Amino acid sequence: SDDAAFVRACISVLDPWKRLLGESAIFELTSDLVAPRVARSLARVEVRILPADQDWEQLNVLFDYFKKGLMSGDDFVSLVEGEVLPAWSYALHCALKRKDRGDTHDFKGFYIAWKGQFFDLSANARGKILNPQVILRSDPMVCRYFFGGLKMIEAAHVSNETMLDDLRPTHPADCNYRISLMHRSRVRQPQDNEESSDVNLRVRRRVHENGNAGVAATFQEVVESFANQHDITFHPKSGSNSKRDGKPVFMFGDHPVYFDKNVLFAKRGSAWRPISLEHLAQSC
Repeated sequence: SDDAAFVRACISVLDPWKRLLGESAIFELTSDLVAPRVARSLARVEVRILPADQDWEQLNVLFDYFKKGLMSGDDFVSLVEGEVLPAWSYALHCALKRKDRGDTHDFKGFYIAWKGQFFDLSANARGKILNPQVILRSDPMVCRYFFGGLKMIEAAHVSNETMLDDLRPTHPADCNYRISLMHRSRVRQPQDNEESSDVNLRVRRRVHENGNAGVAATFQEVVESFANQHDITFHPKSGSNSKRDGKPVFMFGDHPVYFDKNVLFAKRGSAWRPISLEHLAQSC
């Protein structure tokens, strides 16, 4: 696909510069310019119940990009958690709820195929740090999704419709990698800010567990809390240019920003560009 070709071209272009530019610069280029395109391509992947019908190209190219050392662990896991796993769990739940769902052995094969894709350690002989399966296997949120999938299959196997309804996952449209990235930034904060972190963990859980939650408002809440914790001013912009495409503009320190759904945009020069909070904070 064009998206996969784009990512492979980025690998070819950036890999020779890795040693010269340094890890931090390469990670920033990826986060600002490559990850948003990868996120859009992952969001379009159709999850199939039969493993033989599944197109793994977008996932494979993401794994290849990470193994080259061109993407931070946070960006990599956030792309999986925010764009892939919500669609995976939602597709599984919808299939299990159908009256003609067929034999649960079909879902066993589905689960094993995806678990192998994410957790297979056969390629673990060298470079644990850059082994995507090692990173995913050790991540609590990724493991939580797979445990939830297992419980869904169990509920369907014993015909416990109440339990299956209780396990209904959030719609994929209410999740994305930006929210996941914000969450990971919060949980890395020092222990003396533990109480503030707990607030945002609860916000993060509401996004995952309550399909009716106001996602845009929650995202603004996370950004405001992040700014407060880093002693960066955050307030609505007044006067001229206080709107961007009808959306309110805020000042994050000296940088104008606005939200489009769950994506943060900052004005860099004369252009508005999507940006992660961490990189925006570094420029304040």
